[in-house]
Amino acid sequence: MPDITALVLGGTSGIGSGIARSLAAQGAAVTVASRDQRRAQEAADSIRAASGAAEVSGMGLDLSRPEDVAENLSRYGRDFDAVVLNGPGYPPGTVTDATADDFTQAYRSMFLSLQQVVTSVIDSMKRKQWGRVLYVSSSSVIAPIDELAVSSVVRAAMNAYLKVLSNELAADRITVNSIVPGRIDTPRVKAVDAARARDRGTSADQIRKAAESRIPMGRYGTPDEIGELAAFLCSDGAAYLTGATFRCDGGMTAAL
Repeated sequence: MPDITALVLGGTSGIGSGIARSLAAQGAAVTVASRDQRRAQEAADSIRAASGAAEVSGMGLDLSRPEDVAENLSRYGRDFDAVVLNGPGYPPGTVTDATADDFTQAYRSMFLSLQQVVTSVIDSMKRKQWGRVLYVSSSSVIAPIDELAVSSVVRAAMNAYLKVLSNELAADRITVNSIVPGRIDTPRVKAVDAARARDRGTSADQIRKAAESRIPMGRYGTPDEIGELAAFLCSDGAAYLTGATFRCDGGMTAAL
């Protein structure tokens, strides 16, 4: 993997940070992206110091503004061999409470902005006849989550887009895959647990214990476990894997 250049969106914490660490540890030149340039650079410096990797940099990229994404990527002037599409979902809520504005905002930030990133890197990958597009999705694309209604709908649309894209890019030796994390110990999952605790009049610790009891492996996963899977899917060894969705959930999802 030493010759691979990788862009990891939302790479300053949680799953994105775990993926950036794993890619750097395997020798990839990694760019950590965040809407906060300072946080992105701090995260890059931390990963570089921990891994000894020479090439880890930070990029300011605000995915809530799709119209700026192509311009910002162009301004940094770097061709990426692999792009990891990772970012926060929409705030918790039910589908009956969701407004048209909720769906519009989520579609812009969770779909259009990521589609714009993909569009910005595809031509370079085609010229090289090699590329990796990897989406960090959610178990909600397999079994929609009631309390995350808007996210469930928009993520399902993103997975459908990437499946179609994988067929179009396969002849160019560009793979397009998705990872479906289960309950991973991240700030986002902690926030969701806290919201559920408030709604149900209990504690976040009780929510977590109840969730762990439904996971065959009996625990939440770690960002680094997602990172190891992502690093493999971005490697030469995953050249014949495309259009697929890979679960990393400790056996949680109750579906084939």
